[in-house]
Amino acid sequence: MKVDVAIVGGGIAGLSCALYTAQAELNTVVLDTGKSQLKPISMVYNYPGFDEGISGEELLSKMKKQADRFNASRIEEEVVKVEKEGGVFKVRTDNSEIEARYLVIASNLDTRPLEDMNLPVEVNPLVPSGKIKQVPGLPWNGATEIENLYVAGLLAGLPTQSIIAAGQGAAVGMAIVSKEKGKPHVWHDK
Repeated sequence: MKVDVAIVGGGIAGLSCALYTAQAELNTVVLDTGKSQLKPISMVYNYPGFDEGISGEELLSKMKKQADRFNASRIEEEVVKVEKEGGVFKVRTDNSEIEARYLVIASNLDTRPLEDMNLPVEVNPLVPSGKIKQVPGLPWNGATEIENLYVAGLLAGLPTQSIIAAGQGAAVGMAIVSKEKGKPHVWHDK
């Protein structure tokens, strides 16, 4: 399968990124194991727009539907290998191989894709558990030194707040779309 954007990780940052790239008509696929750290949260009270709170599972479900509306696709498989050959990223699962011009790694607990791309990782000091890594020194838009490779969510050094991860995922998506179009992208609703 050939796509414009492959996103490894279907949590809040990955889905936010997918929403923006898919809305801009970039062929987008999200590789998701269904293990988002937000999914088991019984009630999220600090996400704007849900004054009564919303379960993590329901919030993710709504985000998937929103990305689906713009034709983002999802593959529910674990990524086993990521590599770059020439200007193309190859993302492999046990059953699929995806070729993409842009790659976004938003897999929080799974650092294998970062290691495959030889990105340095260290403990994210903004996550008290110490179980989340980060790529040090990334800008807000998640751009790495490897062309067209971005990191989103907690792996980008964010604190563990869903709204911050969603916003940074959107910033990554906007950076990709702006780069692809050669000018700043603006999404105005009608």
